[in-house]
Amino acid sequence: MLKRYYRGSYKSQWSVVSGQWSVVRKGLMRLVLFLLVTGHWSLVTLVTGCAGDKIVSGEIKSLPWKTYLFNSQREGKTEDTMKLPAGSSADFRIAGAAIFKFFLPYDPAEYSSPAIVDNIIYVGASDKYFYAIDLKKGKVIWEFSTSGAVESSPTIHNGRVYFGTGDGILYCLDSKDGHEIWRFQAGTEIISSPVVEGDAVYFNSADDKLYALKAETGEKLWHYSRRYVKKIINKRMFASPAVYGDKIYCNFTDGYIAAVEKSSGREVWQKRVLGEDHADAARFTPTIKDSLVYLISGDGFLIALDAENGEERWRFDIIKISDFTLSKGYMFAAGYDGSIIAMNKSGKIVWRKKVSQGIPVSMIAADNYIITSSNYKTETLFSSATGSYVDIFDMDKGKKVWNENIDSTVSASLAAAYNHLFLVTDKGYLRIYKSQTPD
Repeated sequence: MLKRYYRGSYKSQWSVVSGQWSVVRKGLMRLVLFLLVTGHWSLVTLVTGCAGDKIVSGEIKSLPWKTYLFNSQREGKTEDTMKLPAGSSADFRIAGAAIFKFFLPYDPAEYSSPAIVDNIIYVGASDKYFYAIDLKKGKVIWEFSTSGAVESSPTIHNGRVYFGTGDGILYCLDSKDGHEIWRFQAGTEIISSPVVEGDAVYFNSADDKLYALKAETGEKLWHYSRRYVKKIINKRMFASPAVYGDKIYCNFTDGYIAAVEKSSGREVWQKRVLGEDHADAARFTPTIKDSLVYLISGDGFLIALDAENGEERWRFDIIKISDFTLSKGYMFAAGYDGSIIAMNKSGKIVWRKKVSQGIPVSMIAADNYIITSSNYKTETLFSSATGSYVDIFDMDKGKKVWNENIDSTVSASLAAAYNHLFLVTDKGYLRIYKSQTPD
């Protein structure tokens, strides 16, 4: 049963489908009543039970996605139920396309990935707007105009929305109506995703400063600074802090990852992991799991550092990595050659597959699946075309079970919540795929 959004509403076709379903539902109820009366109750499982990929409602997990890469440790995985095939249920424009894009020195892109809580989608756009959208109704609940581009992925915590903007403001809004509660002015743009732990919100700005603010009021608790040299053109690093135990871990543009105390901002350790040239790396945000800090090094390899002292414990150097995630005892890595690799805890490769086309830019784990988005560019003598593929792989054996070609590249990270898959295209559309679970 597919639904499609138009600007602010569902397509009217939904009312027709709903009427057809009510007729089917009445027929099913009559059949169940007949089977009960005649004593053939066991046959009811053919209608309401489990057969193949069909599942009973009680087995469905419907979970939120509160921040970039799911949680404070940036694990990028969820137990939210996903059943295939997925259907394209929504296309919602959140940003206007650039009118004079042929004259821009860069390709237009959208970097804010959505957070989804209580069936409300929260997402920002480069044209200086932030939205709250009702997932079920397909309508904007509220929108908020900012003074800078929103490339920061939001975090939802205790009824509040936290995100940064290109003019260096961290906003705190009420999640119900979008009114501003407080704002904090940093020195440079904020493209990181904030993380909230306890009574504090943590984020980093482009001038290599890591901040801790009171989540309630926005009052600064402390900030940690790295050596920052302003150049004519500074490379942008889309790195967000991760929290584990009593420490915060963050990558900086000088090539170092640092671990600092949550309570004071005191540096515990630092380690150089990146070189001068890091423009092509897809991901700089670390993942913390079981006292290990996983991240992509400057040479493109996946490494694991001890969370306590920063010493290297593990390295995967078979291919250069663009993204990764951990789920159900496996490590999954996406390579620049289009490979998707699954490894067990000992580092042995369990399976290796290829995306449909292009270079993977995002990877998450949802239910029993690995989901990737990959950008490609095709050129002929007279024309060129760009786009993205979304691929879904079975987690255990690597079988590609679903894919779709999109007529736009994708820069923002994927998200999965409430039995839906979410992505934002660089053309400014929020695209939503509905899992085939019973209503």
